[in-house]
Amino acid sequence: MSATQRQLPGLYEVATGHEFVSPVEHLALLNWAEGQFSGGHLLANRSGPSRYYRSYKDNETVVPDLFWHVRRRAVSMFSITDYEDEPEYKCFLGCNTEGGFVQRHTDSSPPDKHHVRLNIMLSKPIGGGVPVIDGKPVQVEERDLWCFYPSVMPHESTPVTGKRKRFVLSIGILVPKSAPAEAAQN
Repeated sequence: MSATQRQLPGLYEVATGHEFVSPVEHLALLNWAEGQFSGGHLLANRSGPSRYYRSYKDNETVVPDLFWHVRRRAVSMFSITDYEDEPEYKCFLGCNTEGGFVQRHTDSSPPDKHHVRLNIMLSKPIGGGVPVIDGKPVQVEERDLWCFYPSVMPHESTPVTGKRKRFVLSIGILVPKSAPAEAAQN
């Protein structure tokens, strides 16, 4: 597992972490995600067809401790110490089934903060499901992490093809506006 310390990416950059979660963590999180989907715990996303999600807050009993452990590790991987939880989307599990995709958009953030997303690909579909950030495809495999600023970089994903679902664990935090500049100086 690659959890080497690094800085946040620049404001218009994407950082990736290959095999961020171990095979054992991956299997546990994927089984949990499948259970959330098959148990009807994910909500239909009104932004498009074949899309489902659920946001989670700290200490929810439906969330395994591993989820929060991976979240803490992802945040610390980028040497982030000054942050707060992103209040609107929070941490969430996203699922796209056949035909589902994330429409091109940017996310909001308060005027004095930058919204940071740290996403982990839990299940990659047979085709499609590729994250596209600022018009560029980001090549990630299952267990990989990608980090970017969704409030300044338009992002989307390609439509899922085939029966295999696209599950993404998404971690949202807010950092001071100065964080990208500080990372660039180090």
